Amino acid sequence: MRLDHQHVLIVEDEFFIALDLEDSVREAGANVVGPAANVKDALALLDAETITAAILDVNLGRELSLAVAQRLEQDKIPFIYHSGQTALLGSPAWPKAPVVNKPAMPIALIAALAEAIRK
Repeated sequence: MRLDHQHVLIVEDEFFIALDLEDSVREAGANVVGPAANVKDALALLDAETITAAILDVNLGRELSLAVAQRLEQDKIPFIYHSGQTALLGSPAWPKAPVVNKPAMPIALIAALAEAIRK
């Protein structure tokens, strides 16, 4: 799977997971935006950068990424959730998007993101 010409926002608060995601996204040919470790930084990147897709963790330490998911949906930017805490995603407040459970193999993550972009 290739993500050529994509600008992928990574929203992940765990440093080493964020580094792994960056490597996977870059190896698939995309440009990485971020990573952002909190909602404020993620929203600032959405305001400042051209984003064509995103990978979003649900739980960012002491906050949830709901505002980021809603903004991505509002801006019609395809994204996937990459999270170990998927119970919240059943709530109607959370925008629907594919979920890749942590831990995930890079090929599965990139395939899910590529599919979200194609739709």
